[in-house]
Amino acid sequence: MKVNEFYDSISGEYTDLLDRAVPRYREMLASIIDYIPSNLKIERILELGCGTGNLTELIIQKYPHAEVVAVDISGQIIKECRQRLQSEAVEYLQKDFMEISFEPSTFDLVLSSIAIHHLKDEDKRILFSRLNTFIRSGGVFIYADQSRGVTEEIYQKNIQKWKTEATKLGSSNSDWETWMKHQDEHDYHALAIDQIKWLETSSFKNIDIVWRNLLWTIFYAEK
Repeated sequence: MKVNEFYDSISGEYTDLLDRAVPRYREMLASIIDYIPSNLKIERILELGCGTGNLTELIIQKYPHAEVVAVDISGQIIKECRQRLQSEAVEYLQKDFMEISFEPSTFDLVLSSIAIHHLKDEDKRILFSRLNTFIRSGGVFIYADQSRGVTEEIYQKNIQKWKTEATKLGSSNSDWETWMKHQDEHDYHALAIDQIKWLETSSFKNIDIVWRNLLWTIFYAEK
């Protein structure tokens, strides 16, 4: 099953599945918004991997006058997001991240939540470089995603702790097996330190990790 087909198949229950599967998920989304600089003038925002609109909703609440371009590979997911938000401020693009193209300095802010790990590492590096051209000088890129542990032991402990926490949140064995099958087929978790290096070589500055829990990490970078 391709990535878009997987998300098409779970689009109707996507938000509920995430709430049950990702520890501190809502805290993570709120933290993405919290770390946007208060003095940043924001008129246009790019969101990579809008899903059913969990982060998108926070974006348009925080910046009701901004234009938002929301990208996702799943047509059904976009349909769910559009119906949920009913916002004329959001333009939707059904595309692979490697297919998007914009004029230089198009966006003030680029955000993403649990989506970039679907790209292989070389494609992550290419994407970061291209995003740098899309962002205006002084703009910001903030994304939350899953990262590997620096050792295999740490990585596996994080996954086991994730399973324990997901079970507490109400995930069933079937839910867990679904995510693990998807992870084995479509996820490419990279080390946090490598992602920082790729951001640096893509000419971002003031790069930081501003939040982390198990695999989930929020990266912050300025143009």
